[in-house]
Amino acid sequence: MTIWIIEPRDPLIVRDGRPFGPNPGARAVTLPFPLPSTIVGGLRHKAGLDDAGVFNRNEVARVLGLDLRGPLLVELTAEGVLHQFLFPAPADALALDADGSAPGVTELRIQALAPRALPGAPTTNQPDGMALVAPATRVPNKVSGAAPRFWHERHFSTWLTDPAPDVTFALDAVGLRSLESDARTHVSVQPDTQTAREGALFQTRGLEFTWCDRAAWTEREAFVTRRLALAAAFEDAGRPYTPPHFPGGLAPLGGERRLMRWSTLDAALPAPPPGLFDAIVEAHRARVILLTPALFAAGYRPPLTWVRGGVSANLRAAAVPRAQVISGWDLHQGKPKPTRRLAPAGSVYFVTWEPGADVRAWLEATWMRNVSDADQDRRDGFGLAALGVWPRYQGQTAGML
Repeated sequence: MTIWIIEPRDPLIVRDGRPFGPNPGARAVTLPFPLPSTIVGGLRHKAGLDDAGVFNRNEVARVLGLDLRGPLLVELTAEGVLHQFLFPAPADALALDADGSAPGVTELRIQALAPRALPGAPTTNQPDGMALVAPATRVPNKVSGAAPRFWHERHFSTWLTDPAPDVTFALDAVGLRSLESDARTHVSVQPDTQTAREGALFQTRGLEFTWCDRAAWTEREAFVTRRLALAAAFEDAGRPYTPPHFPGGLAPLGGERRLMRWSTLDAALPAPPPGLFDAIVEAHRARVILLTPALFAAGYRPPLTWVRGGVSANLRAAAVPRAQVISGWDLHQGKPKPTRRLAPAGSVYFVTWEPGADVRAWLEATWMRNVSDADQDRRDGFGLAALGVWPRYQGQTAGML
């Protein structure tokens, strides 16, 4: 299989919805991570180029049918080889400040959130009959401000197969807090005199894809970096697709047409951890974790009866962070696209199956597949999903579902 690697040469600007015009003091602010629509738009543009490097508008219908799975953050070696994937932090992992951390060591106490039934017969305002999602025990620790936005592949895989109910980790062992942000101040230049226009200062902020270990520099003056990039599978009817007139190279993406290095690697999106599907099939219950934001007709959740691969699963609970919002400009109709709310990456959905259901078929139709409701949203890369076990923790309240 082939995946595309997009490595920004310059800081990548993927703007939010705030206005940015030729006004003194204007600021172009970037999202913390690009949406799938940005990446698929860049790749579809390459797919529609002719031999002269000009986009052929007659190709619009065809390129809209090409599929994206991603983007995901990846770490590359110095030679450009894929080292590991980094995944969005799952919303069912509550990251708290640890008790009694050693000086200079940042630790996280991570509690697993799961659906739980309250004792007695309480009434709640949970929507759609969803179960409450909570940790097994309540502790006074505060939510950590250093919680990583991206988890290392090894740690994320463990969370899928064997999530501990309450455990403490060193921050560096879990993942990266966020992508670094680069702010640049610009000035408008008068074309006739080539001098700065009075008061016409503006600022842009972009994402850096070289991660620096600031703690290593502070503690021992060691300059430690990691080479980061975006990875996505670009496909035509399920088969890897390479544009005929763009095999790779330098090309712009995002705001201000910042340059990116586009290339392909003979690699694949991650496979399920060994034994994961067997454990889920035996338990008849699972967690679905979004790796890219998803678009659902119901907003924060998929259908209560969720059909994948011709098999129905029952949605029991959801752990969903604050919604993201997406809009844009429709180049064909010359008007803004409608504003829609996204279930953000990291959202977790707890599902069960009825006895006799072909659970494995459901899993195979879901792992590293886009699960948004509409066909075009799935083709655009929204709702890439991974799967994890939904364990029955030992020694915890009997009220757990």
